Amino acid sequence: MPKWLPWTILAVVLLLIAAAAWIGLRALQAKTELETAQGLVGTLKTQLVTFEMDGATETLDNLKQHTSSARDLTGDPIWRVAEVFPGLGKNLTVVRELAEATDDVVVDVIAPLIGVAETIDPSSLAPVDGAINLQPLQDALPVLSGANGQMQTIVAKVKNVDSEGTISQVSAAQKQLAGLLDSVAPTLDTLDRMLAVVPGLLGADGPRNYIVMFQNNAEARALGGTALSFVGVSTDQGRITIGQALPAGLGNFDRYETSVLPIPDGAEQIYSGGAYGTFIPNVTVRPSFTTAAQLTQEMFSRKYGDVSDGVISIDPVALSYVLGATDPVTLSTGDVLDRDSLVPFLLNGIYQKYSALAQDAIYAETVDAVVDRILGGSLDPAELIKALVRGWDENRVLFYSNHEDVQAVLTELGQKGELPLSDSETDRVGVYFQENVGSKLNFYLQQKVTLAKATCRDDGRQTYRVTVDLTSTVPADAGSTLSPSILGNYEHEGLNPGAQRMVQLIYAPPGSTINSATVNGGPLALGSYHDEAYPVSRVQLLVEPGATVTISYDITAPEAGEKALEAQITPMVNPTTIEESTLDCATVPVP
Repeated sequence: MPKWLPWTILAVVLLLIAAAAWIGLRALQAKTELETAQGLVGTLKTQLVTFEMDGATETLDNLKQHTSSARDLTGDPIWRVAEVFPGLGKNLTVVRELAEATDDVVVDVIAPLIGVAETIDPSSLAPVDGAINLQPLQDALPVLSGANGQMQTIVAKVKNVDSEGTISQVSAAQKQLAGLLDSVAPTLDTLDRMLAVVPGLLGADGPRNYIVMFQNNAEARALGGTALSFVGVSTDQGRITIGQALPAGLGNFDRYETSVLPIPDGAEQIYSGGAYGTFIPNVTVRPSFTTAAQLTQEMFSRKYGDVSDGVISIDPVALSYVLGATDPVTLSTGDVLDRDSLVPFLLNGIYQKYSALAQDAIYAETVDAVVDRILGGSLDPAELIKALVRGWDENRVLFYSNHEDVQAVLTELGQKGELPLSDSETDRVGVYFQENVGSKLNFYLQQKVTLAKATCRDDGRQTYRVTVDLTSTVPADAGSTLSPSILGNYEHEGLNPGAQRMVQLIYAPPGSTINSATVNGGPLALGSYHDEAYPVSRVQLLVEPGATVTISYDITAPEAGEKALEAQITPMVNPTTIEESTLDCATVPVP
């Protein structure tokens, strides 16, 4: 044996040991850098939600340092050479690819998005003298689009990382990063699509005209409330112009003998007596804002010749959220309205204190005052955005557009105010309410919906039980203490003063069957109704002052298999309590 061979072997062994130690140290350091970066992402998220942009910029700089360091630690020549070794090498390759992807997300996605957030934060979008500066938004669109494109590329790259055969920690890291990116990427894609249409909505491509509808939840309709008042809004190059408020009554709109638009299959039987499509206060009887908006546009066009680009709806509860973003408003009557007092005033106090003619004028003045605050910039923009998002989530702020690109974005966002859509994991049932005395008594109504389910049938289809409790808080002396505007047409209907007669609607998932119902524990005969593909139950309930009425429905699911059950409910004055319960199959009547 040559004398140099042992020394050569020893040198190679020492070199391998050194390389292994080097790689191990680098791997440990990279792990520390990525864990630190993970913590900073949480901090960054909090700062962005609260619009702390100075802090977010500083956090981003720190985040970049840590992800860049992790990338460098896993990309030096020794690491890359070690990747060719069987066993260990594949683990090193995956770690390097994940570190690169993480750094790419920070540099190519997060950093540009923070730059966008700095230029189009809420304060920059606040109207000044009735106009929004569109330039920052238009400048941000290509940046946002680029970040979205980079995110899609990174998502595909991480999904294609081959972690099969790697140690559990490495394969778990690959799955975790892929899952995280999968959860974020659709949101970014939707944001990209959504912001792309905003300049057009604000008149960047030419004037846009909208009808704004104000619903009155004190007189419930399936979609929310009667369409009480309207106002025209125009946008042109960011400038917003508000027209005169137009009450639904006072002869401002015509009544029609038949619906101004075709009636959806089956709906005429549910909304009988000419309730559908004949008078503008009732465009909200069907729980679809698409049909409500189209009916509104048609009636406006017939009466005034107006052509609008879309319809926006807001109710007094959502309006109170908006008022929370600014200072109290003082009306010419001396009434002072803030977030807490607006709903009691508009949906109750106004009917107690003022005549019918004055009610419309005061309502219009309230709307004008709040809108003036918004357009004048006298508010907290971040709070305004939160208020509108909350209203959207609660189905109290609705929007319909005639423009296909806008409607496509609304669909992606999960368009509100439409018939309940079930999917592969969840069946959704619609629970809707209609006031039926011409009163404003729903201010005094409390609602609770209880959902229960079980598999009680041999064919594997679930049974759903939907229970609705309606409780009246109308005072016992309503006949002498509440105004005629609030009490409604109780005498003409042969009812006691303060009685709330409600039409309660259930829209079951298409393909399901509404089998039976009970009221206060007693059996109830159900009529057979449908609205297009939806089986529908229509029941009239009488809720006396201080009383509670309970109605319960048993529904057979469309197909076998276990799904979650959710309810889509009319947004009332008082929020509806939703509870889940267990269903005892022994209590389910045999069909």
